[in-house]
Amino acid sequence: MDLMSTNAKGKHVRRQHLLLYGSCVETEHPEELKSYDGYTKLSFCPEKEHINMAFYKLAAMMSVAESLTVITVDGSPHCVQLHYIAEELKKYSKTDFEVRHFVITGGKVEEISSEAVKTSRHLHKISKLMKKTSEDKR
Repeated sequence: MDLMSTNAKGKHVRRQHLLLYGSCVETEHPEELKSYDGYTKLSFCPEKEHINMAFYKLAAMMSVAESLTVITVDGSPHCVQLHYIAEELKKYSKTDFEVRHFVITGGKVEEISSEAVKTSRHLHKISKLMKKTSEDKR
């Protein structure tokens, strides 16, 4: 289902586990979506619509949903924003819900920690980590 066309508090959302995915996953890696049976699958394309639209819609949804799982193709400068908004929703929500992050890389699905998502927003932190790793290899 398209995120923006889905009723924010409808039967597909209330007390459901939501799977938010970059719409390109549906065409490039449809087999990866099959393992999320039982989830309400919501597609969104940050190249087509502004990410603030998704944030606002998901804020309403997460007031009644059980959990939010995000899956995107790794390396997309657009889709990474879906992971960012999931963390922002968790941070500012009055409702407690689980957030999980996954990326598809090299044809495999890899779980990403919330801390990794949060850190990736701060280039100076990544730079420090890379320098430390480089120094540790010496």
